[in-house]
Amino acid sequence: MATSAKKIKHKRSSLSNIFGAIPSASSAGPNDSNIGPKDRTSPINITKSIREKMQKAIFPNATVRIRSRKIPACFTISMADGYDYNLLGDEFDPDDLYDEMLKYNQVLAESLQSGNLLDNTSNIVDEFMLDVLSKMIFGSNYIEQAGAGLDITLKLCHAIFYGETVPDEITERDPEYQALKEDLVRQGLPAGTPAVIRSRREIVQHARAASYILNETYLKENDLTEDIILETHRILTHKVDTEDGYPWAQYSGVYRTVPVRAGLHTFPAPGSVPAGMQQLIASLNKDLQDAASQGEIDPVGLAAKYSHKFVGLHPFVDGNGRTCRLILNTLLIKYGALPACIGQDSATREKYLEIAATASLQEASAEGDWDDDEEGAPKHHKGLATFTLKFVTEELRALARKLKGKGAKAD
Repeated sequence: MATSAKKIKHKRSSLSNIFGAIPSASSAGPNDSNIGPKDRTSPINITKSIREKMQKAIFPNATVRIRSRKIPACFTISMADGYDYNLLGDEFDPDDLYDEMLKYNQVLAESLQSGNLLDNTSNIVDEFMLDVLSKMIFGSNYIEQAGAGLDITLKLCHAIFYGETVPDEITERDPEYQALKEDLVRQGLPAGTPAVIRSRREIVQHARAASYILNETYLKENDLTEDIILETHRILTHKVDTEDGYPWAQYSGVYRTVPVRAGLHTFPAPGSVPAGMQQLIASLNKDLQDAASQGEIDPVGLAAKYSHKFVGLHPFVDGNGRTCRLILNTLLIKYGALPACIGQDSATREKYLEIAATASLQEASAEGDWDDDEEGAPKHHKGLATFTLKFVTEELRALARKLKGKGAKAD
């Protein structure tokens, strides 16, 4: 049983207040100052590369062709069960949203596979993916009250996703420094040099982590593995100490060795984390194998399920929320959807946190009653699946309309 953890006040409100992890005061892991990102390859234009991969992977009639379990596979996107039909009220029905998503996916597929691509089709998709990936980073950071404002985030993310070289450090004389400082002041947050550097690093490393996991799992068509998740977390948290004072070198890219909790809910004991992650990956691989055998896949349901499982395990001292959303969006993209830009405003942030906390508590209360894959077992990720579906559909609708012409309906 996990021991109780010492509660430490945060400088700014974060996911930990509602669904975060409060580590004990003991060491988080090995003290290795050399821990840092291993990926030192030249930056790539991730948005262009994603569009080029989409042209080879997304086809009309909701068809996705991608290597899965190291074997070329062909899937038809199909809605599975496991959605919450009450979450969004009468205005949004998951069945209708899914049909709408498939309609817009058809527009995207036809545009990508057109024998005579419109002169600006590639540019439209590239620019749209650049924007949506950048908003994805902003929203995920905003959920944690990390990073900076939208304009600064978009500027930094655009450079990174374009493959431009972005310096690791800036000085007080840099205009970017002043913009970050003014943004922190506007939010009423600490605006000294450490806070400015931290807010910038939370954006830069998040974008680099997104580029890494997308490159490994989508562009290179590798299966999602523990090593990829660990390296993604290592990049995400590189040189970012926790708000509670843990040095980044002690927790970045390593599983936690301390208990963590959210309110009265204690996450799995640290000793169970390695086995829990092995089980998570094994379960994902089994689901993908079953999907390949059936020739059908639900990218939204799949992504929501494993994002939920990951955050429920809380394998790291910090950065679990951002990592779980990188997993969510990577699986969405790989299996034929678009990213879900969740958390860009206070209302969606609070709704997301409510969904995550409720699902976690429901699963904890039912622990031991069901095996994970037992028939009839409750699907605790169904709220996240419905919420994610709404945002994926919105992004596909926006892209379809751009492809059909500004302001035109994508029918």
